Amino acid sequence: MIQKIGIIGDVHSEHQRLLRALAWLERQGVDALICTGDIADGKGCIEQSWRALDSAGVHTVAGNHDRWLLTEQNRHVRHAHFKSELSEKALAFLRQLPKVVRLSTSLGELRLCHGVAEDDMAKVWPGTESTKIRRSEALDQWLSEPQPPRFVINGHMHFRTLIDFDKCFLINAGTLKGDWAGITVLDLKTREVAGFNLLDDGQVSATRRYCLDDREDRRIWSNTAAFDGRWHPTSMHRAA
Repeated sequence: MIQKIGIIGDVHSEHQRLLRALAWLERQGVDALICTGDIADGKGCIEQSWRALDSAGVHTVAGNHDRWLLTEQNRHVRHAHFKSELSEKALAFLRQLPKVVRLSTSLGELRLCHGVAEDDMAKVWPGTESTKIRRSEALDQWLSEPQPPRFVINGHMHFRTLIDFDKCFLINAGTLKGDWAGITVLDLKTREVAGFNLLDDGQVSATRRYCLDDREDRRIWSNTAAFDGRWHPTSMHRAA
């Protein structure tokens, strides 16, 4: 049974950071590796990126950038990749990526997606004084199921955070690109979720750690329809 999960956010062909992340997570003794997709479109090597995910057996979903590459849309984005540049094996790997992956864990079902469910452009955000609310009918449908997922892991927003619902934890996995590149470890045995930054010097630095059971200082939502814009983000990309 899966108890310790290594979570990798949007890759964007940051193959060097990806290789470092995979090596570090392996040393942590994780039972499963998951990734929120967006392998395409970045300044690194997409070929090395997909091969690393494949060889490590990472459960990976398709992101909107992967879809755009395969359909040759929005190729004006920075560091865009093109189908003509990719190997047939790379294209085959991208084509077979699912929209949603479901895994059984020791605490219940985990659902992995890029945006929300089948929509790779969807965002979820309770809203703050300076940011707007992002609700999701698809997530609310999941939360209303007789046995809703215990964990939903998504990406797309490039901001590693934890959002608490009554019976579910939503974890945004962030990204491997940019100044806040990092990864997340979900440990169901210790009942904790922890963030780690990938530093430019090759080190991995711990940021924030949250106890799943201790939610006194965190807002708990029934669903995204209840979002009211008065939320203090539980960030996992900055130290306390």
